[in-house]
Amino acid sequence: MKDEKPKRKQKIMKFLAISSIVISLVLSSFALYNSNQLDDLKSGNDGETSLSRISSLYGTHGCENGGFSIQLGIDDNRDGVLGDEEVADIRNVCHGTQGPPGPMGNRGYWGYNGSDGLNGSDGQIGTSSFIDSFVGTYGPCPQAAVIEMGNNSTSGEVDSSVKICFEELTKGRLTDIHPNSGDSFSTACNGGITHQGLFLFSAARDGNCLLFKLENGILEQLSDDIDFLPGSILGYEVHEERIWFDADDGTGTQLWSSDGITLWRETNLSSHIQEGDEILKLQEELVLSHQNGLIIFSDSDTMISGAFSNLTSANQTLIYNTGTGISLLGNTLQGEIHSDAAFYSDYYWFIATTDNYGQQLHRASALGIERMTSQLTNEPGQIISPTILGENLVFDSEGLMSFNTSSLQLSELNSSIQTIAQDSDWIADGERLWFECGVPSTGFELCTSDGENAWLHSDHITGMESSNPSHFELIDDEVILLIEDPIQGGQLAQITHEGLEILWDHDSGNLQSGVHGQLWIGQDFVFFIADDPIVGLELYAWAHGELSDEWITIH
Repeated sequence: MKDEKPKRKQKIMKFLAISSIVISLVLSSFALYNSNQLDDLKSGNDGETSLSRISSLYGTHGCENGGFSIQLGIDDNRDGVLGDEEVADIRNVCHGTQGPPGPMGNRGYWGYNGSDGLNGSDGQIGTSSFIDSFVGTYGPCPQAAVIEMGNNSTSGEVDSSVKICFEELTKGRLTDIHPNSGDSFSTACNGGITHQGLFLFSAARDGNCLLFKLENGILEQLSDDIDFLPGSILGYEVHEERIWFDADDGTGTQLWSSDGITLWRETNLSSHIQEGDEILKLQEELVLSHQNGLIIFSDSDTMISGAFSNLTSANQTLIYNTGTGISLLGNTLQGEIHSDAAFYSDYYWFIATTDNYGQQLHRASALGIERMTSQLTNEPGQIISPTILGENLVFDSEGLMSFNTSSLQLSELNSSIQTIAQDSDWIADGERLWFECGVPSTGFELCTSDGENAWLHSDHITGMESSNPSHFELIDDEVILLIEDPIQGGQLAQITHEGLEILWDHDSGNLQSGVHGQLWIGQDFVFFIADDPIVGLELYAWAHGELSDEWITIH
């Protein structure tokens, strides 16, 4: 009988709970009915939302076994996230102490042994890492200690290395192709190109312009002893892991190629390659423009008949003049292009003639072409072609001009820069334009521009004497060039924040460097042509490993 009272009590409690729910439902229905009768009742404003989040224990919590905190607050900024500044209350929740272990259960029965499975097939042999070391002459270092590391000992591919040189990296004269004081280079014979570890170039001997290669420090003549004239019209270009150039084997000037071992005659044009013909690399294609049309060398060569000129590209798009206008994106636009092109903000920008205003800045797309200026003079963009710096397009027109692609405003950057040298070299490194300029009282020195302004960077040879900076090239992020010193002669230099730092003087004295050709950047060396009082114009090399941080030198 002792259990009867609790059971009876439970029944009463259950009845009361059910009765409460029924009464609540009736009252809610009555309220809803009355609300439907009040047509003029307006909705109230949305209330503020409360939020919570779980985080680590807060403050001095006293939770010996760990726990967590519950953070509460109102979503004041209504972003659905409880920010730190919105937390109004924090409650810590501690974990309880761990209970004692329960009694060990009864031991289960032993199961039957399963049958042996089949042997799996042998897996592939994995790669293993390796470390190699070398001491002795290595590349541009006469005495080196080199540690090379890789992840595949089978292929032997080096992933990283440490190179230490205990002497100065190699530099000096490489050739005496025309023996004694005879010049090995001339205006008509001075081209070249580097590709991986190969340097292919033209040089003169006994009245003939020949083709040579320099690889692993070994000089070798590739052409026969004839006036081969390699690269004299088209220059040199890399395509399909070969170097392409024009040359004449005695039967007329055609397109040739070489891998540094073999020479191939690539064309047999009825009209030989001549002045005005051009060659251009575009993605996986090589485009030759000559008097009979365009030849596109790719997986399947294509010939387009017609008369074309001023071959250029931007955004991996070929642009050129046709007999009826400018070819761009499969369309022919009114006008004639006169400069290289740049691509920015969905437009192609270049100097062109489309009306009686002459050569002016234009922008173009597949939809058409639009003239952007009307006051340019003196063949703009012929020295410094349109170059993007930020949102500005920088080019020459007597002085240095800048066109803002947002405001569409043209301005001269610095009126004191009166002359852009007609034979000036220039380079853009992504942030700055570097060029030779003429400034009163300083001569021809190094100038720079960020697209907003232009200024004299350094007066390397003080007074009216000029350093005549030229042959700008990039090694990693460093700009190097050749300069002239009235006493020391031609020198290889680097642009720094302070001015010009001399990297190498090939021969102290008033001797010229960069008289012909350019600076060629190879894997280990910078190559250039310079004068010597005994052997004349020859090829020189300077190892750039210290500049590019490839080598650590200790000497």
